[in-house]
Amino acid sequence: MIPLNIKYFKELSFWRRKLGNLILQFCLMVLVGTLIGWFTNYLAIKLLFRPYKEMNFLFFKIQGLIPKRRAEISLNIADVVEKELISVDDIADKIEEMDISDGVIDRLLDKVIGEKLQKNILDKNPLLKMIINDSVIQKIKSYFKKSILENKEEIVEEIIKIAKEKINFHEIILDKMENFSLQEIEEIILKISKSELKHIEIIGGVLGGIIAVFQFLLMLALKAI
Repeated sequence: MIPLNIKYFKELSFWRRKLGNLILQFCLMVLVGTLIGWFTNYLAIKLLFRPYKEMNFLFFKIQGLIPKRRAEISLNIADVVEKELISVDDIADKIEEMDISDGVIDRLLDKVIGEKLQKNILDKNPLLKMIINDSVIQKIKSYFKKSILENKEEIVEEIIKIAKEKINFHEIILDKMENFSLQEIEEIILKISKSELKHIEIIGGVLGGIIAVFQFLLMLALKAI
């Protein structure tokens, strides 16, 4: 009876150790798989931006994807903005839809004629104040206001013509992108997509853990054969 009990406890101890080893192995594999999956995605995100300059690493030359393709990315952004988001034609359409009311003209004339005339001419030439008083200024405003209203369509057409000749969103965006340092571009992208990039890191860890579980089950299946 005693030998049977000893044998039973030995087998029980054996299976406990084996189960404990399997659990430990399972936990270690899942932990390592999770860390590898997380670190892989973390490194991939970092390699989008770093290194800024091309450098040698063993037999390879590495550089961040965005720094390496900065010109191409800037060109594509400029194309998308100009073709899909906003163009000079869009602005021209909005200008044509604008209603140049009396209030708008009055504010414009107050600023251009009233302030400029007072600051640039009258304040520098006190003698002119005796000739150009408030009544004269008001007559000047009324004359310009009448001329603007009578030629409103021609003025709008000329503004649109000048805008189409002078404004080039493609060049403006390219110039802005070129003026940004690589560090500033990185900060802007991270600021906009910080949470999404963090989710990518987490997903990498989750997928790494899941793959480790399948590897563990496959290992058990191969051992059982």
